[in-house]
This record gives sequence, structure tokens and C-alpha cells, in this order.
Amino acid sequence: MSENVETVATDNTSATATEAVVEETPTIATLEDLLQLSVDDDPLFHDDAKHQGMKPIQSWLKNVPEEVRKHLANIRADYTRKTQEISKMRAEVEAAKSELTRNNESLLKGPLANQLKQIDTETKYDLFDEDGMKNEIQRQAALMLKQMLEPAQQELEANTRKLALEKFRTENPELTDDTYKKPIIKLLQDRPELKLEDAFYIVKAQIDGEKLKAEKAKIAANKSARRETAVKSTSGTKASPSGTPQFRSAIEAYNYHKAQGK
Repeated sequence: MSENVETVATDNTSATATEAVVEETPTIATLEDLLQLSVDDDPLFHDDAKHQGMKPIQSWLKNVPEEVRKHLANIRADYTRKTQEISKMRAEVEAAKSELTRNNESLLKGPLANQLKQIDTETKYDLFDEDGMKNEIQRQAALMLKQMLEPAQQELEANTRKLALEKFRTENPELTDDTYKKPIIKLLQDRPELKLEDAFYIVKAQIDGEKLKAEKAKIAANKSARRETAVKSTSGTKASPSGTPQFRSAIEAYNYHKAQGK
């Protein structure tokens, strides 16, 4: 009986010790751990936090306990790994988009598309001649294939154009600026044959030209103002190194000192 009691006690003690070791075993801090911190953990951890006016973090690291620095190092490494994973995923997506674009280009501008565009619809074949019958069958088959592919090609062209416009807008954020947007719309209304890209570059050239002209005028005005200031300073009363002006006559010295209350 006593042996059973001792065995049970020993098992309980081992279990308690194991639990204690598990609880004391430190976990590696990740970016998710940092993001999960909330106001309940610390009032400073609110979602719209934009704390300013602090010293650079490098100046604090020397005074932060080693264990805290290790947590920061783990979080930094975790962030780096996630950034690399995102970059890899982005590269894979771009590769897939490029492959899709190539396939689309092949359907729109490939050999088959070019052949279908060059179908001869003028020649009259002799249906009672074997070669004439064969040529007519081939032409009718090509026309049927062209009719089947045209809706898909049209949709593909529309989607390709849409993607191109989205990319162009992303690369040229000025399009959303009224300075560019309004004259572009006006130009497209006046010249509907232009594409958005062409209208943008025309307007941009005009605006950049006006900005350059205004900048040159500003520089010229500044030069003129400095020149006038220099002329006035050389024709006026010169100051001595001690701060007292050098006078050209006694009356000029008298008037100066009188004005100074001397």
C-alpha cells in the first residue's frame, strides 16, 4: 500500500515538474505576437498609434535588457522571412501574369490569328473540281473557326486593354490630379481618335512646358532683384568693419548721428 502511495506521489511530482518546465520554456516571438498586443496589454498599443517625438530606437537598444532585445531580434527575423515570402509570391504572380499575357498575345496576334485575318473571301472556286472543292471546304472551315474565336478575341482584347489602362494609371498617378485630368478629358473630347496614353503625354508636355517657362521667369526675376539690390548697396552708404557707416561728407555724418540720438 505504501509503495502505491509513493508511486502516485512520485508521478504527481513528475507531472508538476513537467508542467513547470513547459510553462517556463520561452516561445519565439513572431510578428503576429506583436500585432496581437492590444490596449488591454498596454494603453500605448492602440490600432491607430502614431507615436512621435521619441529618440531613435537604436539609442534605446543599449539600455534594453538582453531578453527584450532577443524578442525584438526574433520579430525582426520573422518580419524578414514574411517579406521574402511575399516577394516570392509576388514574383510567382507576375510570372503567371506574364505567361497569361503571352498566351493572350498568341491568340490575338499569333500565326493562327493572322491566318484567319487573311482568309480569301473573293476567289470563286469550281465546286465541280476536286482542288476547287478542297479549297472551298478549307475556306469555310476557316470562316467557321474565325466566327467561333471572334467573341473570345474581342473579350480578350477588351480585358487586355483594361489591364493596360490600370497599369498606366498606377504608373502615372497624375491622371487623378485635376491639373492633368480636366485638360485630358477636354482633349479626348476634341480628338476622340486619341488614346488615353497619347492624350496624357500631350497634356503633360504642355504642363511641363508651362512649369519650365514659369520657373525660368522666376529665376530671371530673382536675378533682377538681386542685381537691383547690389546696385543700391554699392551706390548707398558703405559700412565700416566696426559697424559705423563711412560717410561721404560731414553733413551726412551729422544727420546719421542725429538720427541715432547722439
